Amino acid sequence: MSEQYKISIYSLITGIIITLITGFFPNVFLIGVSYWGYLLPWTKQIVYPGAPFEILWINFIVDIIIWSVLVYLTLIGIEEREKKKPVKKKPIKKKSKRKR
Repeated sequence: MSEQYKISIYSLITGIIITLITGFFPNVFLIGVSYWGYLLPWTKQIVYPGAPFEILWINFIVDIIIWSVLVYLTLIGIEEREKKKPVKKKPIKKKSKRKR
């Protein structure tokens, strides 16, 4: 598997994980309805006892795409910076030729 595919797969998995984690954080609370998830709210619940959660699939998929692209760009940026770093050469220690 090439390095480019590894970065894409890692960024997709990380995007899914970040999206699922953000589902625990409340985003918007309107009168009678609460939403969870960032950047877009993708979980909705009408506020009354025992109300089920509703997943807004379009927002969920768009969130995964947004987070995956952000992670991908970050990983590519880190990789490019690592390639451009100058390699530090260790100075060669010269042995002194003193005779005692």
